[in-house]
Amino acid sequence: MYLFSSLFILLGLMGTSLAEDAPVPPASTAPAVTVSELTKPVAALTKRISDMFELYKWDIPEYTKYKWNHVRNSDIGTPLIWTTFGQETSTSTENTTLVLCGVHGDEITPVKFCFDLMKNIDDQKLLNNFVVVAPLVAPDSFLKIPPTRTNGRGVDVNRNFPTKDWKSEAIRRWKISYKSDKRKFPGHKAASEQETIFQMNLIKRYKPNKIITVHAPLTLLDYDGPSLTAEAGRSAESLLKLMSEKSSGYKISNYPVFPGSLGNWAGKEAKIPVYTLELPNTNADETDKFWTTFKDAMWFAINHRMKPPVD
Repeated sequence: MYLFSSLFILLGLMGTSLAEDAPVPPASTAPAVTVSELTKPVAALTKRISDMFELYKWDIPEYTKYKWNHVRNSDIGTPLIWTTFGQETSTSTENTTLVLCGVHGDEITPVKFCFDLMKNIDDQKLLNNFVVVAPLVAPDSFLKIPPTRTNGRGVDVNRNFPTKDWKSEAIRRWKISYKSDKRKFPGHKAASEQETIFQMNLIKRYKPNKIITVHAPLTLLDYDGPSLTAEAGRSAESLLKLMSEKSSGYKISNYPVFPGSLGNWAGKEAKIPVYTLELPNTNADETDKFWTTFKDAMWFAINHRMKPPVD
């Protein structure tokens, strides 16, 4: 396996602005793009991803089938990429789903799961729905050997969101509850990491009606968002139960939120329904089984129309 060490620090690094400045083209239903449409940084990244897929004996994704968007890099220069499905119209964006995978690089099965999802999304069946997929939120952590939970700067990007309790609780909880475990370091300040800003900007750019974030290995479905006693919360709870039913009764658990987590920032504070699908394990040999188990739930969730929630 060949590993690439070249850095792309000067390409796409946009600082810490909360708005992605470059325009994002809508997805197209035109025929698959050619390999020449991959920019050099994205092409180099896909080669590195392919190296890891070969290591795990996974099928190599057909990268040129997708229109990749790349505005921002990680702090060590790796492109942070995403793609979209469906036509971005006033009607379709009334039901936008954001799917995030690869937040923690050592949770390798969610990365394959996202590429399986992308492979199976049919634009013609999306009807008036729009899907945004970031299959590898924290690429530096996935591309390491061995992969790590933290990003290239040693920060857990799912503890780095600027939640209201971050300043008072993040470091304190890290020291007390996690005994200063380096794997769960929240950073020296909130939203200090490019991968965190990347996710925040996707949410700001696309204003999703719901977010599905895929992790492993806790074997559960979790929900964070509007109170389940509110009207919007009841709608969100209904989807949670239906996702479980369509996954052979997969366990629903009220997992705690943490200072700096996506569920806390986007779900509890911004009132966007956030669904966390925790796959059963990180065994590279079981990824096909995971896709088979959860594909109906994912497809149902994507097409489930949900109004912007207001608690």
